[in-house]
Amino acid sequence: MNSEIKNCQNCKIDFTIESDDFDFYKKIEVPAPTWCPECRMVRRMRFRNERSLYKTACVLCDKKMISMYSADKPLVVYCNECYSSDNWDAMKYGVDYDFEKNFFAQFKELMEKVPRRNLYQDFAVNSEYTNQLVYVNNSYLCFGGRNYEDCAYSAQNFDMKDCVDVDFSNKCEYCYASMHIKRSSRLFFSSYSEDCVDSWFLYGCKNCFDCIGCTNLRNKSHCIYNVQYSKEEYLKIKDSMKLDTLQGIESVENNFITHSLQFPRKYAWVKNIDNSTGDDLEHTKDCKHCFSATDDENCRYSFFVPTGAKDTYDVDHVGVGTSESYEIHSGFGDNRVAFCNRVYFSHDVYYSDDCYNSEYLFGCISLRKKSYCIFNKQYTKEEYIILVPKIIEQMNTIRYVENNREYKYGEFFPNIIIPFAYNETVAQEYFPLNKNDAENKHYSWRVEDSKSYNITLQPDTIPEIYDVEEKIMNEVIGCKDEGSCHHQCATAFKIIPQEFQFYKRFNLPIPNKCSNCRHFERLEKINPIKLWHRQCMNDGCMNEFETSYSPDRPEIIYCESCYQKEVLWLLYCK
Repeated sequence: MNSEIKNCQNCKIDFTIESDDFDFYKKIEVPAPTWCPECRMVRRMRFRNERSLYKTACVLCDKKMISMYSADKPLVVYCNECYSSDNWDAMKYGVDYDFEKNFFAQFKELMEKVPRRNLYQDFAVNSEYTNQLVYVNNSYLCFGGRNYEDCAYSAQNFDMKDCVDVDFSNKCEYCYASMHIKRSSRLFFSSYSEDCVDSWFLYGCKNCFDCIGCTNLRNKSHCIYNVQYSKEEYLKIKDSMKLDTLQGIESVENNFITHSLQFPRKYAWVKNIDNSTGDDLEHTKDCKHCFSATDDENCRYSFFVPTGAKDTYDVDHVGVGTSESYEIHSGFGDNRVAFCNRVYFSHDVYYSDDCYNSEYLFGCISLRKKSYCIFNKQYTKEEYIILVPKIIEQMNTIRYVENNREYKYGEFFPNIIIPFAYNETVAQEYFPLNKNDAENKHYSWRVEDSKSYNITLQPDTIPEIYDVEEKIMNEVIGCKDEGSCHHQCATAFKIIPQEFQFYKRFNLPIPNKCSNCRHFERLEKINPIKLWHRQCMNDGCMNEFETSYSPDRPEIIYCESCYQKEVLWLLYCK
């Protein structure tokens, strides 16, 4: 089938469905999308609340708990212990499908009856304030990813130990205020760097140690702003920078930003890719418009697919063997799963939520090890095979209309199903909006609960780290942003013991902003989940590419070949 240009029924902007996209939709037996890739991604992201946490009580045992669902939501929320217990059965909420009513309206009714768990955390020890992750020990306010130990204020990481304020990183320890770093230790305020130690403010560096403010270096030590020094000179200059103070950090950071812009950057942070477009890609083949993806093949329009997926479109936080699946938020080990939220190690599951180790489900919630179920009701194989096509036909006949958007079979869940306001979800992190813009797009917006913290320490009076004593952990510190930003500002914060020890150990200044504001500011420094078609900026090079650097950005953008030549030149440059 030839490619076609469609008009997105959500944003009203034209988008292209390629011929091989049609082949994929035909293969998994779903209709072509009516929303553009970005609108589809935002719609899925609105199902993911990571860091908007509330104090509520378990409906079953009445124990006080931390929950991603505020108490005013019309949902039945259990603590993780009760949710995982044998004290209730999700099948008891099963209902007959009503062919006189719209599918999504019925699913909403079921969703408000079947218990949900307060947080998505598995194998968590002493990590009450974490969400959307697995294997976490003694960590605080960490979100997304796997294998955290003694970490705080970090997100979307794998195999991290003793790190604070680190995002999108892998196999690191004792790192701080960094993003997209790998296999590094004692690396601070850095990004897109690998195998680096004892360094500050690095960008695009590999195998460097004892460096400050450098860009694109390889196998170097004792460099400052890409200038080589002796060890003695390096230590003297480093001491003069006063990196143990907020003023010193700010000064070096400003100099680093200006200095770094003088060096070319690769069009995308990609490694060992074949016929793939996007950013932050490694070992991908035939992947288009994908971001933060590793070991994937034939995937498209997806974000954070870090552990291997194949023949899969429009998924987020998905991996580990997922194949032939479509429009999923969060899933692993799936095959032929579509239009779902948090479905794991299952196959032939559609329009379901938080189901595990199951097969042949349609419109189910919170099921485990089940087969041939519709709306949490058990059917025989023969009954299921007959009934599902009838429901699909009915979904296309009795369509749900919401804000002039039409939902039939083939669309992800509409607003009435999504249990969070826009600013409670990661959609606000990657596609930020203000309240008016969100409401103009027909997204719900949660007005922050009034906060009346008794602030005992103003951000501009925080003592320097060499003067800080343990009693600072008793202080309520005001956030410098004071809630005036769109960063889910907490307006005040406290220093926890492991955080205090971390700052003391590495002579890092106590931050003057809350962890949410720090997280959002880090995200603002990385490229958006968008692509522009551009040409290499190296004189004489005619190579073209898709890049997440927009044309109005100040960076110098090179193709792969020109960038590697630049790095080689720096390697031999004194």
